[in-house]
Amino acid sequence: MRLQRGTSIVEALVAVALAGIAGAGLAGAAAVAGRSLRLADQTTTALTLGWERLERLRAGPRADGHDAPVAADGTAFTRSWTQSDGRGRPARLAARVAWGAHAVDVATEAMP
Repeated sequence: MRLQRGTSIVEALVAVALAGIAGAGLAGAAAVAGRSLRLADQTTTALTLGWERLERLRAGPRADGHDAPVAADGTAFTRSWTQSDGRGRPARLAARVAWGAHAVDVATEAMP
């Protein structure tokens, strides 16, 4: 009977292949997580831009408009806002902020 010491080449190749598959899976998960974090950051910036515009409309003067702010990370946003006179009821104020294939809409009411 012969004693076996160490690992065979086949065992080593199987171990390397399994490690490669696991590494590729982790790299894919990291890429998805990175995209998700970027989208969350851009969404937060878009919401901040939308609410900032609504607060300015609340304070007055109120008029429809649009602009194109750029975030510190270089993301270009398109922001538009509308107001509808309340005529004795609260005025409806709305803002839409879009970037790439994404957009957020925010709205509120304010006394005329």
